Amino acid sequence: MARIVRPTWAIRCSNSSCRELFEVVQLKEGQQQEVVCPKCGEHYTYPPKQNDEYEN
Repeated sequence: MARIVRPTWAIRCSNSSCRELFEVVQLKEGQQQEVVCPKCGEHYTYPPKQNDEYEN
């Protein structure tokens, strides 16, 4: 069973067919977490690294 952890941030899935809004735990600065969209299963690293934001 999942437990609710506060404080949280809300992020939106960037998958064009999904766009689900979901919460992630706010971590201390310098820490990252892997999150999965509950609707489509897309994986994200949050918060994104500085060089990962808009890498083409």
